[in-house]
Amino acid sequence: MEAKQQTLLNFNGVDIVNVNLRLKNPIPKGANPLIDVNIVPKVFYPPERRNEFVIIFEVKLSNKDYFNISIVAFGFFTFVGGNDNDEGSRKNFININAPAIMFPYVRSFISTLTGNLGTNFNGIILPPQFFQGELVEHVEPIKDIVKENEE
Repeated sequence: MEAKQQTLLNFNGVDIVNVNLRLKNPIPKGANPLIDVNIVPKVFYPPERRNEFVIIFEVKLSNKDYFNISIVAFGFFTFVGGNDNDEGSRKNFININAPAIMFPYVRSFISTLTGNLGTNFNGIILPPQFFQGELVEHVEPIKDIVKENEE
């Protein structure tokens, strides 16, 4: 098998910009409570940088008896090669590839966070996610998302 480097899309990293965690009760040893998982990916296009975009993940994990966790993460991407990329490829990169590239970083963060909460909490390992369909565009400045989730 041959691995090829993606030359049309650069991944510039993930920033976890907001974390809210509320533990309601200790999870009993050996218990495996059902977890509600809600991941909402959006895309933001910085107006001053045409070849860049930001994938925004708003993640909510909860169990009504034990905990609520919400996380906001930004994934930064750049198209390489100016305007040579066709529109279909750009849409695939934005709607499918970029969220799939970003997800393992957010998944790892959640596993590390919840795995280090002590004896009151079992670590959470999110199952793989498959992203399809067109992402909703976030049009307000992305700093507003952080403010929304602080409340």
